[in-house]
Amino acid sequence: MIEIRGLLKEYGEIRALDMVSLDFRDGEVTAILGENGAGKSTLLKICANIIPFDSGSIEVDGIPVEGDSIDARRITGYLPEMPYLYERLTGREFLHFIASVREVENADKRIDTLAGNLGILDFMDYEIGTYSKGMKQKISIIAAIMHSPKNLLLDEPVYGLDPLTSRTLQDFIKERSGTTVIATHSTGLVENIADTVYIMKKGKVIFHGRKDELMKEYGSVENAYFSLVKGRPPNIRS
Repeated sequence: MIEIRGLLKEYGEIRALDMVSLDFRDGEVTAILGENGAGKSTLLKICANIIPFDSGSIEVDGIPVEGDSIDARRITGYLPEMPYLYERLTGREFLHFIASVREVENADKRIDTLAGNLGILDFMDYEIGTYSKGMKQKISIIAAIMHSPKNLLLDEPVYGLDPLTSRTLQDFIKERSGTTVIATHSTGLVENIADTVYIMKKGKVIFHGRKDELMKEYGSVENAYFSLVKGRPPNIRS
C-alpha cells in the first residue's frame, strides 16, 4: 500500500503537484488519468523515489519515502514513460545488470522466463540499439518486474506494444496481489484492468472513485474524462 498526504512538488514557479493526497491499496489496480502536464509522471517518479518532493509525506508499506529510502526501493518496481536503456548492451546484458543491482536470485532463469512470456527471448542477444520501440518497452517492463516487487508503478505500460503482448501484460497486472498503479492516457486500458480511478488536472486530483461507479454514471471512462477534465461531453458525431 502507498499512502500519500499533502504532497507538494514545484519546478520553479510551476506547481506540478498541489497538495495531493491519495491511497494506492493492496490487491487493486489504480489508474491515474490526466492530460500532459497534469502531474501523473511526476507523482510516480516521487513514489519510486526517483525525484525529491518539497513537502508532504509518502509511505510505501509503512516505510517513509524520503532521501534515499533503500527499503522502499526494494519492494517497488517502476516503469518510466521514457525508459533510458544502454543501447550498446544486449538485452540480456542490460537485464543482468539490473538483476545484479536488484540482487535477483537465479537471474538467468528469471530473465529467460519473462523474455519468453513477452515474446522477446529470440532477441535477447542483440544490442538494444537495434530494437524497435515495442521491443525496448518489453525490456523495460522486464527490468521493472524481475525482482517481483510488491508495489508496481507503471507509466504508459502498453505504449508501443503489439496487441498480443499488451493483453499478456494486462493479464499479468490483473493477476497481481500487490499494489499496482498505472499512469495512462488510455481510457480503454483503464476500463479493462482498473479497480480505482484518479483523474488529475494541473497538479490536483479532481476525481477519485471506483471504475464501475464511474462507468455507471457516465457510460464509459472516456465520457467521464471529457466531462470532468474538459467540462463538457465528448464530441460524438452521429
